[in-house]
Amino acid sequence: MVFILPSTDTPRLNAYILPSFPIEELDSFKRAFEFGTCAPFWPMLELVLKRAPDDWAGKTFEYMRSKENEAGREDPFVVLDERGASSVWYVESFATEEQVEYGEAESTDVVWRIPIKTECLAIAYVNYEIGNMSVQEDLGNLGVEMPVLPGYEVEGVDDAGGLDMREERYSKAAYVVAYPGEYEESTDEKLRKTYMPVPDKVARLNEGVAEAVGLVNNKWCYPGPANPRKMPDGSLKEFPEGSVTLALTYNPDFDWPAYTWPEGSL
Repeated sequence: MVFILPSTDTPRLNAYILPSFPIEELDSFKRAFEFGTCAPFWPMLELVLKRAPDDWAGKTFEYMRSKENEAGREDPFVVLDERGASSVWYVESFATEEQVEYGEAESTDVVWRIPIKTECLAIAYVNYEIGNMSVQEDLGNLGVEMPVLPGYEVEGVDDAGGLDMREERYSKAAYVVAYPGEYEESTDEKLRKTYMPVPDKVARLNEGVAEAVGLVNNKWCYPGPANPRKMPDGSLKEFPEGSVTLALTYNPDFDWPAYTWPEGSL
């Protein structure tokens, strides 16, 4: 059976649950986040859910950010509060001197943070960390005026511009290794010339193979080498001679195994 290459570098953030969060909504929060991160087949982001430190209750985001920094945890983090399961706070970093000079923040005492619809949290993180977007830009879209002060108010919730996360789930690429006998090849110029540079041949899975493992879009692809891959557990996965790597698309409605939250999560 074809081997779907797993993600070995899914980013992971801490998500802190304040006492004000209605704990009976935790399962609803998990389902919404799982849907938005494209779990279990292609998670864009993982969260480690934990109770917030006792001294965080009633404190400012500036206080929380300072405590995380003091502990050597400088990555963004997530806060669940009285908003419940539908949205969370994404807490980034203190404003920089440059951002103060540009008129975005009054001082470096400001912590950048934004409320985000739970199912849009993962895509927002990707946009901030990899894409060409920023918390400041999305705050502006929510009507927040610059320069902001510490403790600034935000009305509304960021929803990634109204992105349809169900449609997003159907767009995720899967990289699979097909073993000899599981795929066919063609040297037809009409098929090859759609790629630049033009490959010597193209390949696709045999009929029914893609559907059997939860994949769709079984088109003719550029066949890449099936080099040994390091797995999430640190082991090295090797493939039979003649195997190729193909790019297909996931079927979110396939009967995937249940998603497993990171160790240590509530």
